[in-house]
Amino acid sequence: MRRWARVAVGVLALALVVGLLLSGAHTSISPAAIREWLVSSGPRGPLLFVAAFALLQPWGLSAHVFILASALVWSPPVALALSLSGAVVASAVAFWLARWMGYEWVQSKLPARLHRWDERLGTHGFRTVLLMRLTLFTFGPMQLMLGVSKVRFAPYLAASAIGLLPMIALETFLGGGLVDWLRG
Repeated sequence: MRRWARVAVGVLALALVVGLLLSGAHTSISPAAIREWLVSSGPRGPLLFVAAFALLQPWGLSAHVFILASALVWSPPVALALSLSGAVVASAVAFWLARWMGYEWVQSKLPARLHRWDERLGTHGFRTVLLMRLTLFTFGPMQLMLGVSKVRFAPYLAASAIGLLPMIALETFLGGGLVDWLRG
């Protein structure tokens, strides 16, 4: 039964993405529309932003879109806090989605030469995840790979938060200003 639930979730997610692409709804999304939606949402805007970031980024929507959007809507400190929160929650969602859907299967198919590396991820996960976050940021396949590895959740989440902070801060403080400057 668990296996069929996993397959159903995967098929449903794929159907939603294909449906969105075929419907053309994604073409109506613009920075101005996102800003208006967040501002008109009042105090719920930040919560909606973090929820959208957390639920859409693991499915392939770039984190950079969310970070730049937040920098255009809120002040830099608020945008930084919201973007970091969204990215960390999105990392957790991607981790648990991969762990729930593929951990057992990947572990059963893992070649013997990779078992030692996987064991080291379980014991030295923080350092590895930190280095991966600093170099690969929110690269989707990396997040999924870490979810099916033996890395523990707490080190994964802590290293993700620390490793994501420099890029998010840079994009928030410089990216938002750059977009404003380009717009005149």
